[in-house]
Amino acid sequence: MWQGATSSRICSRQPTNVAVIQQTMTLKGEIMTTTYRYSAAFNDLATLLTGQLVLPEDANYEEVRQLWNGKVKTQPAAIARCLTVQDVIHTICWTRAHNLPFSVRGAGHEIFGRSLLGNGMVIDLSQMKAVTVDPDKRTAQIQAGATAGDLIEATQKYGLATATGTISSVGMTGLTLGGGYGPLNGAYGLAADNLLSAQVVTADGQLITTNAKENADLLWGLRGGGGNFGVVVSLEFRLHPLTTVLSGLLLYPLEQARTVLHRLNEFIATTPDELTIRSGFLHISDGQTVLFLSPTYCGSLEMGEQAIAPLRTFGTVLVDQMQSVSYHELIHSSDAFTPKGRHYYLQTQSLKGLQTETIEALIEQGLPLPSPFSAINIHNFHGAASRVGVSETAFALRQDHLMVELIAAWEPQDDEQRYIQWAQNLSRSLAPYAFKGGYINLLSEPEQERVRLAFGSNYERLLDLKQKYDPEDVFQSTIGHLAPHSLTR
Repeated sequence: MWQGATSSRICSRQPTNVAVIQQTMTLKGEIMTTTYRYSAAFNDLATLLTGQLVLPEDANYEEVRQLWNGKVKTQPAAIARCLTVQDVIHTICWTRAHNLPFSVRGAGHEIFGRSLLGNGMVIDLSQMKAVTVDPDKRTAQIQAGATAGDLIEATQKYGLATATGTISSVGMTGLTLGGGYGPLNGAYGLAADNLLSAQVVTADGQLITTNAKENADLLWGLRGGGGNFGVVVSLEFRLHPLTTVLSGLLLYPLEQARTVLHRLNEFIATTPDELTIRSGFLHISDGQTVLFLSPTYCGSLEMGEQAIAPLRTFGTVLVDQMQSVSYHELIHSSDAFTPKGRHYYLQTQSLKGLQTETIEALIEQGLPLPSPFSAINIHNFHGAASRVGVSETAFALRQDHLMVELIAAWEPQDDEQRYIQWAQNLSRSLAPYAFKGGYINLLSEPEQERVRLAFGSNYERLLDLKQKYDPEDVFQSTIGHLAPHSLTR
């Protein structure tokens, strides 16, 4: 797709000529500091780009700056909206030459705002969305800004699909670099398990290819090791024959939640690979909070009906929305519940199962949900995803488990503290029964020690990769970064 650069160092350092002015003011007793960067040198970068360089004074700055999570208000000094790999190379070289820190943004569906660096440069890949499908080889090549929706849109024409997340606007690159939970994990593994190759721009401006034969160690690290080694500009995925799935919602009254969850815990230990079940709590339109099960079966409709039939006996089913739908319809069905611009905060814990203690914590500490938009979402990790060896990819938690998302969501005018407190309190209640690490895509900066624990025995190998591909620790604002002090072991 793109030719690799030569092995020579492309970027060179120069003394910075970007002026920095710091203005300090007092507002309601609080000291607030704003840093402004300006220079004709920005014009030099702009002339190199096929895409657009967006600065704070530009009319579209706020629109371009905004992530999916409206809570993130970080103000970058500039945003380079890259359209080509060469744009990425130019931006890396320019920012390094001028000693500006930078971050990397993919599709922009992000919870904690790590992809926006205050007073730094943002390498924005969200406009690089092309998807190319090879139906004969059953592979798809995507650019780094492509979402799950973009990929599914292209592959469904050929009756093919791969493991994605549960929402269409989630970027495939960020999802894959962290692992990638979703409704097809049981049958096809994580998104990371379906990554065949990638192209990466390193800190010195080299474009390198990684696959099973070429830079294979880097491919290993990209499969769940986070965005620690360079800017991933394209990815190639394995595809699987898939047109429709049996999926939907089964809703149960709260008073039956304990019984249903206990029975679910027993049931998921015996489910076939084709059946992956999300569960949790949500609000429905009449204001009720209900327990939901959301099974997805990716095999024959007849076998699927047999597989999910026991779920209907776990309690009184208030609503049964199970039906045969296209995978495209399934992934888009959650979009309305997670609109861009709403404020979100999220905590996670990965549980060995739904023990009595964890069920009680979810019900007693988690309910009532703090807002009509908030939810508890429990992912079922099993099947093909569990049969990958711990050392085969950077993603290390390979035994059956439940990844619990505690999703607080509210409108901008609300007081955020009570929502944040709800998620943190519930997370602390679950922690004694959880694995010590966590899902790196959903861990915040204060949880860096959990990132280390999440990699387990793979951590030392990741440090070696970091030393090899990014020895100067340039990429420290990306997902699950390996902290600079960690490089000393």
